[in-house]
Amino acid sequence: MADREEFIGWSVRDRVLAPVGVALILLGSFAFFWHARDWNSASRLMLAYALVDQGTIRLDDYRVQTNDIARIDDRYYTDKQPGYSLVATIPYAIAKFVVGLPDHPIGEPALRHWPGDYWTTLGTAGLATAIGAAVLVILAGRVGCGPRGAVLVGLAYGLATPAYAYATMSYGHQLASACLLGSLALIDRPGARHPFGGLVLAGILASYASVVELSVGPISALLAGFVLAKVLGKGLPIKALGAFAMGALGPALILMGYNLLAFGSPIDIGYAHHATEQFAQVHSEDNPLGLRSPDWNIAAPLLWGRYRGLFFYAPILLLAVPGWISLMIRRQWGLGLVAMLASVAVFLINISYPEWTGGWSTGPRLLVPLLPFGMIGVAGLLAVGGKWAMLPAVILAVWGGVVILLFQGVGAQLPQDLTDPITQIVLPHWLGEPMAPWWIGGRFTRTIVSEGWPEWVSRLDAGSQWIQFVPLIAGQVVAILALMAVLSRGPRLGSTS
Repeated sequence: MADREEFIGWSVRDRVLAPVGVALILLGSFAFFWHARDWNSASRLMLAYALVDQGTIRLDDYRVQTNDIARIDDRYYTDKQPGYSLVATIPYAIAKFVVGLPDHPIGEPALRHWPGDYWTTLGTAGLATAIGAAVLVILAGRVGCGPRGAVLVGLAYGLATPAYAYATMSYGHQLASACLLGSLALIDRPGARHPFGGLVLAGILASYASVVELSVGPISALLAGFVLAKVLGKGLPIKALGAFAMGALGPALILMGYNLLAFGSPIDIGYAHHATEQFAQVHSEDNPLGLRSPDWNIAAPLLWGRYRGLFFYAPILLLAVPGWISLMIRRQWGLGLVAMLASVAVFLINISYPEWTGGWSTGPRLLVPLLPFGMIGVAGLLAVGGKWAMLPAVILAVWGGVVILLFQGVGAQLPQDLTDPITQIVLPHWLGEPMAPWWIGGRFTRTIVSEGWPEWVSRLDAGSQWIQFVPLIAGQVVAILALMAVLSRGPRLGSTS
């Protein structure tokens, strides 16, 4: 691997302030929202609650809360991989102790909101996204971005792509993405003095990402291939493979143990036992993942358009492809190729899945795992483009941030039968137009403002209820400007190799 001009213009203070500042800004932004649960998020949450409240992986007492559920021998389990729920037990248990939450209600009709959902989601998806963005800041510095360019990469990921929405819901995408990013950062550490402990942890993270979402398995395998490539290229000694494999073994055993307890076989999964007919038509024991041959007709709608177009919901990723190319031109093959191939793998899986829309969602939900790898490309372009790349990146980030905030405001989970959700639901809600009752129970999602000052919000007319989001936006602007002001300017916004 070529020598890198890493962290040009970065002071020791910048190396701490940039990733920590980004993580804190994002975590505060995520904490503003309390979305209603849907079937998908409830399925993961119920397993966390069952583990903590009852010490069981069975969801028999929570069956009414979700239709994303598996059934075997008249027992109910989540149909999801258990990885998210296992991590979610930690913030849930902490919240129970600190806040005094009671056990999740049993026998009641399906709930839209329960206080445990807020704390568990923030402490799992929200925290994972904030950490993932901080890792992106570090990776951006490694490829040559200045402190401010690297901060832009992290903030744009967390606030100007659908990652913002999924950081505030209990889906597995953000936790899996954080694990994959962490693994990549640990593998690609130029000049690491003691790489073996890091490679064990890299193996754990790469493997655990697949325990969270099996669909990212190809990326986990790609990271293992990256380690192998480094060994073959003499960048790592051969025993590095053993360290990575040793780390990867632990999560694999956890998953097999869970599957054995729930379904009677270490290689069986919940998707093979769907209790809901509409999902059982896609997933079966013969094809539990539901994948088919790629349907190239849906490639264009996944990239363009207001329905599920990636570049509408994350316009900053328009810079990803030239950024990947710039990384490889500068002989930073590892990051460039891994980021590009990981994104291609996610895209191919999406066009091979019959339910390609992702159901109730903001944007192309099933493409969310590629977002951080696209942002690595953005970092690569900022590193060589300086202010000429910074300006369009800022414009595209602001555009994406506005779009995602509009969707966040109305609950972030838009039914897939809305062909143009922003004009059919999102803008009418924000503009106060007369609308049929929305499924979340109000015109806007619950927020810190609406929960803290409900009487004030209730007195606002329909066309003025958007005012409750002003404190969020003002706080973000002040925090971002303050962070940028204290960071070193460096010789330029980016640097070339």
